[in-house]
Amino acid sequence: MPAHSPSPAPDAPDAPAAEAPPARERLLHAALQLFAEHGYAKTSIRAIAQAAQANVAAVSYYFGDKATLYAALFSESFGDVQPLVDAFSSERLSLREAMACYFGGMLEPLQHGERARQFIRLHIREMLEPTGQWEREVQASVRVPHEALVRLLARHLNLAASDDGLERLAFSISGLAMQIWCQQDVLIALRPQLLDAPDAVQAWVHRLTAYALALVAAEAALRGVAPPSM
Repeated sequence: MPAHSPSPAPDAPDAPAAEAPPARERLLHAALQLFAEHGYAKTSIRAIAQAAQANVAAVSYYFGDKATLYAALFSESFGDVQPLVDAFSSERLSLREAMACYFGGMLEPLQHGERARQFIRLHIREMLEPTGQWEREVQASVRVPHEALVRLLARHLNLAASDDGLERLAFSISGLAMQIWCQQDVLIALRPQLLDAPDAVQAWVHRLTAYALALVAAEAALRGVAPPSM
């Protein structure tokens, strides 16, 4: 998990400098659980520190305040999206390879199980009880991969520019991944092996890649152009 770690300090609370990364990680995990369950307003720094087996001063040391800790959950929980964007956007990849790369990156965090479910609950909480973080999240983690996906599809469909039809296609493809994220609790209730089996994520990547290619072929047919090489 990429993170900017604070410089070791002799007066760091709770632990020597060498123990700082585990303490910071515990705070992030505790905050994710509590913010997802109770929302931002109803979660106190004291409750987070207690759940993380740390003292309140540790939150100030590693994050500064509650708002910064909350923001860190969105930016750090499953890493930076830019490496994934660079990977699936590569012109060296076929469309099939690019889609497999895209879905592989989008779904890999599901292997974290309950933590991934807490993460989607956190996002739902933020949308229902907005703090302003969702707008920042859209700009930082949603817009960039979406625009890269649009450019990728335009390239493979030989389109000079985006249009509403291409945007619909891009949203439909990204929606394939998002519906797995958003239906985790339903999947666990109705068909748990679809998430819990050892090869569950890879099976989803394989199937969603095939579904995405079918959507691209359908878009080409709607436009009356030759389907792209897969």
